Amino acid sequence: MEKAHMLVNVRDINLLCQHYKTYAQIEGRATRRKITRARRRNGVLAVRTAARDEWVQPVAWIEWINDRGVPIRYMPQDIR
Repeated sequence: MEKAHMLVNVRDINLLCQHYKTYAQIEGRATRRKITRARRRNGVLAVRTAARDEWVQPVAWIEWINDRGVPIRYMPQDIR
């Protein structure tokens, strides 16, 4: 399977969070966390976690699962 690259912005990630299960891998933590929002402050990508409702950063990647059950992952440099 060929990998495709796509640039998205934080607004797109926030729309994905509203309609799909969206997860983020926080740097320095072993497990991924379900997220509700994303933002970029001073060039650093931060996400709001669903369980604790807190902003955490930095993010290693953001992943969402589409209607077919296929996970799609974005790296922080791909998110504007």
